[in-house]
Amino acid sequence: MNKDIIAKAIKEITKELELSEPSGFMLSYDFNDIWIDISLEKNENGEWDNKIYTISVGKQKAKNFIDYISELTPEIYEDNDRVYVQLTEEEWHSIQDFILDII
Repeated sequence: MNKDIIAKAIKEITKELELSEPSGFMLSYDFNDIWIDISLEKNENGEWDNKIYTISVGKQKAKNFIDYISELTPEIYEDNDRVYVQLTEEEWHSIQDFILDII
């Protein structure tokens, strides 16, 4: 991850939106019943770091998804309609092909 490019892009976005500099930043993607949020936080040095992926699937697809990622032991929570899974960048890279297949 090129932190300089990310820092510059986030700075430009906040400038265009006339917002102050954020302490966190998130991109969201909606693929029908699968939602993917990618968030970054600033570390103690003021650099964008700690990339977290949150994948949300409808409960109909959740069982297959949870079974596939069970060896990762990610943080999993749910509401009445959806299951949410938080993954580190390393965990995301280990299952991203599977995610792209079910999209």
